[in-house]
Amino acid sequence: MKYFYHFLAISLFGLLFSCNSSTEEDMGFREIKITEADIISFDEVVNEIEFIPFVIPEDSPLKLSANEPHLEIDDKIYFSVGDFRDASIHVFALNGKYEQTFKKQGDGPEEYPYINGIDLIDDKLAIWDERGTFKLYNKTNFDFEGVKKLAGVNIDFIPFYQSLGDGKWILVDDYSGEVDEDSYYPVFQLLDEKTEEIKPLSPKTREVTANLIEGQITELTDRSYILNFGASDTVYHYKSDSIKPWIKLNLADNNVPEDSKLDPEYFFENILINQANNINVGTALAANDVVRIAVFGIKKSQEIIQDDLDSFPIQHLYIQYPSMEFKVTKAFGAFGGKGYEKDGYFYEVLFAENILAYLESNYFGKYTAQLEAAMESLEDEEDPILLKYNVKVK
Repeated sequence: MKYFYHFLAISLFGLLFSCNSSTEEDMGFREIKITEADIISFDEVVNEIEFIPFVIPEDSPLKLSANEPHLEIDDKIYFSVGDFRDASIHVFALNGKYEQTFKKQGDGPEEYPYINGIDLIDDKLAIWDERGTFKLYNKTNFDFEGVKKLAGVNIDFIPFYQSLGDGKWILVDDYSGEVDEDSYYPVFQLLDEKTEEIKPLSPKTREVTANLIEGQITELTDRSYILNFGASDTVYHYKSDSIKPWIKLNLADNNVPEDSKLDPEYFFENILINQANNINVGTALAANDVVRIAVFGIKKSQEIIQDDLDSFPIQHLYIQYPSMEFKVTKAFGAFGGKGYEKDGYFYEVLFAENILAYLESNYFGKYTAQLEAAMESLEDEEDPILLKYNVKVK
C-alpha cells in the first residue's frame, strides 16, 4: 500500500491510475449507479461513533506528526506514524491513554529497517516489509520472537496482502515486466504455502499501474473477500477458491473510457485535473459487512488545488453485503482515509490540520460536539484523535 506523505498530488495520481480488467463480458452481476443526488452528509449514515483522543503526558517529548500511519488494535492500540526516519510503535490503552513506545529499527536480524504495516500473527505483533516477510515481536515487551516468511513467494514488492487462513493468501501483484498481448497483467495472486504454489486470479490491469497502488482486499463476516483496484468499473468477490464480479460501478454515466487509460499524461491532465470522468479509486475496507469504497468526481470540485486534498472531489461509497444497498458521503481522511477495521467498526486517524478543516466545514454535523470534547481532552492540541464508527445503510 502507498499513501500520501511527501508529494500529495503525485500519490493521488498514483491512486487513480490503476486500470480495469480486460475480461468483463457475460458477467451477470448487478450494476450500481451513483449520482450527485445520492450524496448525503456523513452524520446521516453514522450508526455509532466515538472520538478517542491520544492522551500523551504533557511532559513527554513524543510528537505524533502527520505522515502515513499504521494501526493495529487488540487489547491495546498499536500505532505508528509511518515515518521511515523514526519507525517507532506507540502503545495506547483502548481509551487512548499513552502507555509506552517500542522501537527496533535497524538492519540487524532482530530489527526492521522501517514499517510498511502492522499486523497480528499468532498473537504476536508482526512488522511487514512488503516483500513477503514479517518480523515478529512480543506484544508486551517487544522482545523479538522470530520471522514469518511467506513460503513460495518470489515477488520483489507486495503492495497489499490478505490472509485467507490455512496457509493461503491473496497478494497484490507487482509488475514483473510481463504482460499479455493486450498489455495487461494480473492484479492478484493466490498463494498456497503448503504447496508453495502461486497462481494469478482473473482480474487484470495495465502495466502503467506498476508504480502506483495496484489493489486492495477486505474480509467479510462469512470469510469471503471483496477485491478492488483503481479505475476498475468492477468490484470482485472471492469465496471458496472462486473469484467472480460482484458489482459494476456506474459513476453517473461518466466512467473513464478504456482507451483513456492507456496514456498516463493524458489521464492525469484530462481525467484527473480537469475532472473529465469519474473514477473508482480502488480502495476496499469492510466493517460489519458494509464495504467502503472511495470514488472520484461524482460531485465536481470548483477547483482542484494539487497540494490541498480537501479540494479533490472524493466520495465514500458504503455498500451493504450481500444486499448491495448503498449510501454515499463526502470522503474524509488522507484521500478518503487510510482506514482500519476491527470488530465491525471503521477507524481513522485524524491529525490536527485535518480536524480544523472538519470543524470549519461542519463535516461531522450533529457529532461535532463529541469531536470538540475529545479535543479538550488532549494534552497537546497537535496530537491526533482516533475516530471509531460504523454506519447504517439499510
